[in-house]
Amino acid sequence: MIRKSLTLFLVIAVVASTVPVAAATSNPDIQTIVPQPTVSPGVENTVNFQLVNDPNGPENNAITATNVRVRVGDNAPINVLTERLYVSKLADGKPVMKTLRMQVPSDINSGTYRIPLTVTYEYESGTGDSKQITRSMGVSVRVQSGPRFTVTDTNSTATVDGRGTLTVTMRNTGQEAASDATFTLASNNNDVALGGGAKATRFVSNWEKGATKTFEYDARLGESAQPGNYSLEGTVAYKDASGNSKTSPSLTVGMRALPEMTFDVSDVQSSVRVADSGKVKGTITNTGPLTAHSAVVAFQSNSPTAQAVETEYAIGSLEPNESTSFSFTVSVDSKADPGPRQYGVQVNYRNGDGDPVQSDTVDLPVTVGESDAGFDIRNLESTLRVGEEGTLSGTLVNTDDDPVTNAVLRFNPAGQTITPVETEYAIGRLDPGEAREFSFDVEVSSSSSGGPRQFNFQVNYRDEDNQQRTTNPIEVRTDIGAKSDEFEVTPVSNAYAAGESGEFRVNVTNTREETLTDISAKIFPESPLSSSNSEAFIEELEPGESETIVFKLSASGDALAKTYPVKMDFQYEDSQGETTISDAYQVPVDVTESGGGGLPLGLITLVIVALGAIGFVYYRRQD
Repeated sequence: MIRKSLTLFLVIAVVASTVPVAAATSNPDIQTIVPQPTVSPGVENTVNFQLVNDPNGPENNAITATNVRVRVGDNAPINVLTERLYVSKLADGKPVMKTLRMQVPSDINSGTYRIPLTVTYEYESGTGDSKQITRSMGVSVRVQSGPRFTVTDTNSTATVDGRGTLTVTMRNTGQEAASDATFTLASNNNDVALGGGAKATRFVSNWEKGATKTFEYDARLGESAQPGNYSLEGTVAYKDASGNSKTSPSLTVGMRALPEMTFDVSDVQSSVRVADSGKVKGTITNTGPLTAHSAVVAFQSNSPTAQAVETEYAIGSLEPNESTSFSFTVSVDSKADPGPRQYGVQVNYRNGDGDPVQSDTVDLPVTVGESDAGFDIRNLESTLRVGEEGTLSGTLVNTDDDPVTNAVLRFNPAGQTITPVETEYAIGRLDPGEAREFSFDVEVSSSSSGGPRQFNFQVNYRDEDNQQRTTNPIEVRTDIGAKSDEFEVTPVSNAYAAGESGEFRVNVTNTREETLTDISAKIFPESPLSSSNSEAFIEELEPGESETIVFKLSASGDALAKTYPVKMDFQYEDSQGETTISDAYQVPVDVTESGGGGLPLGLITLVIVALGAIGFVYYRRQD
């Protein structure tokens, strides 16, 4: 009996030792795990975390949690953008990764912040009942210390299809200083350029904690840009307090594009007529957003028959919505037709940064009237001669049907060899068909050439409406005489026998229409003539006045009997005080045979040679 009981116990013990012990089962136990909790200030961050159903103890099995709902709360100053998360089931030991989006302010203090979570889930209990549990938990994130950068202000003067300055103000809101900082601003829009490219950089050697820095960029906007806000991207590369190189999170920099600088023209008035000059007046208004500094209105004409006398009209600075007047004198060719014309104006100015800017062309509608008063020049006479001052005279006739007043005839010589003493001749009033004589004193340079010349005249006058007008050039043709001698030179005493000397007398007459002074005369005799006194002086000669001057002249004994030329010239001062040397004159000198009974010079020379030879022979014989 005892042996049977022991055997049964052993069998039961062996069976019990071969059957596994059942594991413990626990209710769901949900936890959060954050692998990388660090977030950056001043930008939007994403934080990944795990939801884990893990009971206490490795041998415990957790019941699967189902219909897991997560409601996310805020923890000021962090603004969590994710509001709700959902997991259909969360089995034991199988984590599920979820993501939170949050906006971390740039001025946040460093440290650890806990984002609150409210987790609601369901599970089946061991008794077969379904239960719902709500628990509070959280996700911890860490804001590190160090330099941080915040954009505090931006301002731009750039206009559409223009340029300006973009100013960006930033502050180091972190708890440490930054050194060797480089702020790079980049544009991802083809309509916005920075310094001529897509990006530009600025450097700061030492950026203290809390310090504010202002950066300026040359900003350009394309013609396809639109007024409004544009977003640029900025980053700061720097070294922290430990000397480590770091780069800030991307910063959004706003830029406002101003409307295009435009101008408007109004109140256009015109007195322009065919074959005449007239005024084109109007009012220009700055319809753009900025002041146009040192502005100049430029006249534009695509027509060869209409040109402005002066193409630019300065108007100074013009503020937004400010208006000012402008005026151009426009000359219309006689070949043009009367009627409406479309000219234009541009405004050249400097922006607030001093950069030169040119506006688009603004239409300038003008009506060209019929040809107005006509003039003709008749009976033109000229005493003009090369190297002299003469007179150009004639008659100006009003050939139109309307009277003119305050008429002034203007002489416009071409080239630099014709110089009028006065370029204007006052005519005054001219009734239709009335004529008035005029005269201009004109000096013709000695470097000019004689022959036919064409001169231009213009008439400035006031019409019946008292408008100041200018005609097109009136072309006239006349001749300029060839250069004439200043003096008439006539010999008075100019005959000499061979071997004789005497006075060489010359009569000099002033042939010019002006008084000549300080007249120095000089002769240049050539063999067989010579002079021991070759200069003479005349203090003054009035027009047509004559005076005889005297030189000393000799003819050599072997001179042939004939007429020899003696060159002479004059240096004198004209009525304008200019000193001139004349061309050379040639005066005839008559040489006759010797008038004495002596032997000719050649024979005398032969005799002397013969006597010398005889004396030499006699001397040898004595020896």
